Parts: sequence; C-alpha cells; structure tokens
Amino acid sequence: MEFGGICITTNNAPRLAQFYKIVLQKEPFVEGSHYGFGKIAIYDPGGINTDNEKNIWLQCFTANVDALYERLLREIPGIEIISPPERREWGAYSFQFADPDGNKIAVAQK
Repeated sequence: MEFGGICITTNNAPRLAQFYKIVLQKEPFVEGSHYGFGKIAIYDPGGINTDNEKNIWLQCFTANVDALYERLLREIPGIEIISPPERREWGAYSFQFADPDGNKIAVAQK
C-alpha cells in the first residue's frame, strides 16, 4: 500500500483553498469544487454538513519553525494558534494551528 494523500472536506472550498495557498505558498490545481495541492486536496462534497468531522491532524515539517510561524502570523490575520513554537517533551521543536474549518496542523522542525 502506498499513501496517496489527504482530502479535506469543507462547505467552503474556495476559502479553505485560499488559506492553504498562503500556508503552502503554492497555487492549487482547480477543477470544479476540488482544489489540489499535491498530496492535499480540498473538496466541497455539496449537501453534506462537514462541520462536525474535524478529527484529523496534519503533520508537516519545515527547516525553520520560527520563520514559518512569524510568516503565518503576518499573512493570515486572526489565525488560530493552538500552541506557539516550543520544545516538546519528546524533543520536537514545533507549533500547532488550525485552519478556518478547525482542522489541526502540527509543524515540526526537521
């Protein structure tokens, strides 16, 4: 089995795609209500309330946690920070935030 990616369902795909465009610094591939960022897809299934389905964490890595954290604070006013950059008890230096739909993202330094 090979991991193919993650699809985040939402009732507002354009808004969530704009958020990830800023976070990933990448233009999405757009086809209807589907926005693709490589291994992350954002999709509005239409007619389904996705508000109560937020039970995943995305795990990402970066070379400079502090620089990414500061950039996101500048570029996304009101971003929900769950935990600022800090050294975790298991050794990782990371921070955590949520997207506009409440999906959680953890970013650790490589």
